[in-house]
Amino acid sequence: MKKIVLLFMVVLVHLSFSQPAHSAGEVADGTSTLRDCSLALEMTQDKYPEHAPQGAEAFPPKEQQTKAIQCFSYVVGFKDALYVDDIFRMKSGKERSICMPVTNINNELAVRIAVKYLQDNPQLLSKPRSALLFNAFFYAFPCGK
Repeated sequence: MKKIVLLFMVVLVHLSFSQPAHSAGEVADGTSTLRDCSLALEMTQDKYPEHAPQGAEAFPPKEQQTKAIQCFSYVVGFKDALYVDDIFRMKSGKERSICMPVTNINNELAVRIAVKYLQDNPQLLSKPRSALLFNAFFYAFPCGK
């Protein structure tokens, strides 16, 4: 039991330090998460050929690519932390807030869940990224009451 709690703490600490600071004036909210994770999904779809022929769309600038990768990584880490929390709650008999699927969802699906939630809830885009991701997974994987 202590090992699970320790592992969960390590994952949370890793998440908090894995993201570099945002540039001055930019916050990790729904707006930046939607923008950056949407680009990450585009980048996974082979939309940008390795050697772009004349007239083909070129990759976005490196700064945008970096933010897209960071967003993808953040969502994946968040998803993994939710799995750890879910396992801990099941084993300790605590009430589960999010019932993650028994088989791990793939990383792209996790990002798609986040992007879809943000697209469907534009009125919430000014809220903190972590709260929005929690909501995205909460509504995607509710626990039956």
